[in-house]
Amino acid sequence: MRLIDYLATREDIDADRIGMIGFSKGGMETYLTAAVDPRVAVAVPCIGVQSFRWALENDAWQSRVETFQAAVNAAAQEAGLTKISPDFVRRFYDRVVPGIYRQFDGPAMLPLIAPRPLLVINGDSDARTPRTGVLECADAAGRAYRRASAEERFRLHLQENTGHKVTPGALQLAISWFEKWLKTAAE
Repeated sequence: MRLIDYLATREDIDADRIGMIGFSKGGMETYLTAAVDPRVAVAVPCIGVQSFRWALENDAWQSRVETFQAAVNAAAQEAGLTKISPDFVRRFYDRVVPGIYRQFDGPAMLPLIAPRPLLVINGDSDARTPRTGVLECADAAGRAYRRASAEERFRLHLQENTGHKVTPGALQLAISWFEKWLKTAAE
């Protein structure tokens, strides 16, 4: 959001046409920022949209935790634990990113972006962002976009046979999405 503050001060930037894209953790930062900052005119979170709650409840949290395993291991060691459980991960999240599996989880945050254009890109077989959790987020967003009569401004693109990466075709789709919606953002 500080970068958006800065961009809005520049004479060579149209502050009504600021788009945001991010990958993995940056994808999470993209949808979280767009949810709370209406200056993001168009958002494209890539391989980051997920339901942390769904992953915890369905024993699908391990791959995400592996991305910050050293911190989890240190916290577990400090707590005197030898085994990391979903309950411990919840406590870790509560300490490090409070609310990430509740009020700030994907299904709660994506709807807040409506009616601004939102393209979600995820792999259909990404263990870090399990498909069912992604679909839960997309369903919540889809309902919000329907209520706003803006269905054409939301799209979920699940890359076929793809894990935690963005394919060249999906990247081109993101570029086209920005071209389409940023062109009309100030109109």
